Amino acid sequence: MTIRLLRASGVTPAEFAILSSVTLLVLWLVFYPTLWLGWAAFHKGAPGDTGPWTLDNFALLFEGSYWRLVGRSLYVGVGITLVATLIGVPLAWLTVKTDMPCKRLVELSAILPFFTSTFIGGLAWIFLGNPTNGLLKLWLGLPVNVYSMSGIIWVTGIYMAPYMFLFTAAALKNMDTTYEEASFMCGAGLWRTLTRVTLPLILPALLSGMSLVLVISMGIFGVAAILGFPAKIVLLATEIYAKSVLTPPNYGAATVCGLTLMGITAGLIVLQRWILRSGSYALVGGRGFRLKLYPLGKWTPVALAACSVYALLAVILPGLVLIKTSFQSYPTPRFSQWTLDNWTAFFEKADLLQTLLRSLYLSTFGATFCVVLTAVIAYIVHRSNVPGRRFLEQVSVMPIGIPGIVMGLAMIWAYIVWPIWGSIWVLVIAYMTLFMPYGVRALGATIVQIHPELEESSRVHGASWLRTFWRVVMPLLRPGIYSTWILLFIIFIREISAAVLLTSINTRLFPVLIFEQWTEGYLNVMSAGALLLSLIMLAVIALFKWGFKIDLSPAYR
Repeated sequence: MTIRLLRASGVTPAEFAILSSVTLLVLWLVFYPTLWLGWAAFHKGAPGDTGPWTLDNFALLFEGSYWRLVGRSLYVGVGITLVATLIGVPLAWLTVKTDMPCKRLVELSAILPFFTSTFIGGLAWIFLGNPTNGLLKLWLGLPVNVYSMSGIIWVTGIYMAPYMFLFTAAALKNMDTTYEEASFMCGAGLWRTLTRVTLPLILPALLSGMSLVLVISMGIFGVAAILGFPAKIVLLATEIYAKSVLTPPNYGAATVCGLTLMGITAGLIVLQRWILRSGSYALVGGRGFRLKLYPLGKWTPVALAACSVYALLAVILPGLVLIKTSFQSYPTPRFSQWTLDNWTAFFEKADLLQTLLRSLYLSTFGATFCVVLTAVIAYIVHRSNVPGRRFLEQVSVMPIGIPGIVMGLAMIWAYIVWPIWGSIWVLVIAYMTLFMPYGVRALGATIVQIHPELEESSRVHGASWLRTFWRVVMPLLRPGIYSTWILLFIIFIREISAAVLLTSINTRLFPVLIFEQWTEGYLNVMSAGALLLSLIMLAVIALFKWGFKIDLSPAYR
């Protein structure tokens, strides 16, 4: 029966074998740790030394304080999403739909935070928004307090705005402007056209971006820890860390918290898909069209000022304050007392070089393995007729709903008794699983732009499926592979949510080393480390973009 089905679909045995192997690998990566997480919720004991079955771990579900914790996490996640949307969508509309000058600079300032880190941004905002000696209070007298829920929402929101910018900009560029022109011809003004025509047309892209931001925000750890712990503000992500790391650890309660967080994020994704399926949306794209730019006129200075404020708050001020603090003996509003002691102290750490090299190895090899895997997945999904390819696609994008801190906890339960435990390979597996959806989506968007006739011509001339993929598809896919590799490299080297639970003395990563400087109170030394990590990421981007002339846009668009 299977052979008859394969023959009917035109699938070769090689295609079927590759699909089966890749599907088994993806199923293992996704379901093995998550099923262990579910199993652990019903057992006593710690990972590797579990006891009998129990329901005691679920006792916290009957505590009012726990549901206040869940509500607080939802409140912060929704707030971050709203801030990111209110910043990212107007920025995208201004750069795509108007005649505003300096668009390239505005786009660069909107995208740059995407390639940095919310964690590093949170570190910088400690010095900017501290309620007692923050620079914004001492210089401008602004009553800013980042050690609050509004502070967590604000800092994370401005660094999540690039996600909304990218989703919205891509949708606006592909939208047929004849719908807007028809609205104007019927007498509607700009505001009515924007709210009644433009936004409904790009609603799928907006909901996709908002759901992604909400899911990421629910599992954010770095900012929630450094801004929440001093104010005794606990979210689900930081609660998982506290119950897993602090003495005595309570892995059962941490597991229930992780399942709660994963259930919320999965529910949000299902809700977003249901809204899109239940709605009716006009065609975005189609036949050829021209992009109409709206003149801003007297509003041009206002638009430029708004874009400049975002660049100042998200890029310029955080960067400058990290530079300033890293060269001072202690945080001070004055431009004096310059020293190199912080950099000296950071570079004199015994394991600094090993930690940095370990992060570079992880990011390089992990991104490479992930790109190869996701390239095969994307090609099978978009180019083959193998039965089960849609199932493979659905499984490969499931980790988008698994927060990093939850994946870290799941990996502890799943691999603690394996020989690879305590090695860098556990982190490679965790990162590949977490960020596989990014590669599948980015490379899938590149593959659909390659015309199938090129592959058909190769097959007609006798080339096998595997030879066609290697000799025809791969060269055409190379630009997308390079840009996706850079994207994954940056994500891998800055990730802290999963790493904070999975690293040890022998596997410590660079972001974790910076986090440890914060926990020990060495804020100026921490600034030097955060600045060094930012410089490494920017150097890699600059090297590939201007050194090797690689276009980064396929990955993030």
